Amino acid sequence: MEKRKLTSIRRVLLRYLLLCGGGCVLILVLWWGIFMQLIAGGFLLPAVASAQACANAREAVAAMTADTFDAAQIGDLCRWAVVQNDMVLQTNMTDRQLKIALNTFHGGSGNFGAMQYHYTVKMADGSFCLLQYDYAVPYADPALRRTLPDFQICYIILLAALIVGWLAWCTHRTVRAFAAETARLNRAVDAIAARRPETVDPAEANMREFAATLQALQTMGRALTDSLQTQWRLEQQHTEQIAALTHDLKTPLTVIQGNADLLAEDALTDAQKMQIDAILRGADRARQYLAALRTVGAPPAPKTHLESHALVGKLAETARALCAPTGVEFVLDEQWQGSLFAVESDLIRAAENLLDNAVRHTPRGGKVTILVTKNSNYFILRVTDTGPGFTAEALAKAGEMLYTDAARGDAAHQGLGLYFARRVAEFHGGFLCLSNTPGACAELALPICE
Repeated sequence: MEKRKLTSIRRVLLRYLLLCGGGCVLILVLWWGIFMQLIAGGFLLPAVASAQACANAREAVAAMTADTFDAAQIGDLCRWAVVQNDMVLQTNMTDRQLKIALNTFHGGSGNFGAMQYHYTVKMADGSFCLLQYDYAVPYADPALRRTLPDFQICYIILLAALIVGWLAWCTHRTVRAFAAETARLNRAVDAIAARRPETVDPAEANMREFAATLQALQTMGRALTDSLQTQWRLEQQHTEQIAALTHDLKTPLTVIQGNADLLAEDALTDAQKMQIDAILRGADRARQYLAALRTVGAPPAPKTHLESHALVGKLAETARALCAPTGVEFVLDEQWQGSLFAVESDLIRAAENLLDNAVRHTPRGGKVTILVTKNSNYFILRVTDTGPGFTAEALAKAGEMLYTDAARGDAAHQGLGLYFARRVAEFHGGFLCLSNTPGACAELALPICE
């Protein structure tokens, strides 16, 4: 395909300036040529005609007196006023024209802006005749001068209208060219947003800079689409991993629960019965978690009102069951009680994930603490331990789906506990905060129901 020759924005703007300037010069030349033809053809009189008429009237007026003044001897291109002893005896001027003439007669500046000029002629009896004319191009026909507006003003207005019209047309034409280019950019952006970068065609542009922008958008769109497809594949892999994990956990869980049921049928001491009950409760909870894993990408269940004290009581039972077999001390510090608006099952599950992490990484003889308090308008459930704490990488990435801390070397850790806790916190309008104190500290914060 033959390569199209593109123009540049600089050339477009330069062409616009040349069209505007050249067109204005051409209009001015044509306007002036027509103007001179009207004068040459006798339709208009030259600007000096009025001055010549007043100059010719000066000699005739000088021989007159106020009583013998004859206006017929003064051409109609010249206005006049007879003044005696500062009194106007007769005139053909308008009030404004007479005011200007008298101002000039008494030494004023006249009205140069109106292009009006004056002669003061002393008459034979000592009276004065004030002659006034306009330096303008009048109609040659006196009837036209009386009926039509001033030609010179109208002709100048016509020139201004032609120039403004030409500039408006040139501007409209240039704006349309830029609007067409920006419309192509908008269509390209829409195509990229719809994940259809292949529909972006840089060859549609007529300006070099816009073609380069479309090319960049096309490249960016393809890269973005590839990135999104890669992200989708990773999400698919995560989903498949979760599904496989859920399936694989069924067998060991069934074994645990079956053996616990068999042990429960034997004659056991009270302490052994409590341990078996804890195993059965844990197995039942694990089955609930497996069911929840199948919907890990779905939104949590509807929220309900619940009391924090009842929630903390259930967490304390779980914490004691987790700590006792590992020789870890459990401490509950409940400093606040109130109402929450939350999904109880999800909230318990998120908190138990924090407890499980704390117990697993606390050495025998260590301590795990649950602190329940209020900070501003937030319910705070803080789980701390006396273990080694989080690594710098874990503090930055913990809470991401399927993230595992390689430094801990925990093969049983699948990277779902903190991820789920973060999701639950965000769904309730709160947050999950991890830190070291110097042991690990995981803080679940939820808004309080007032």
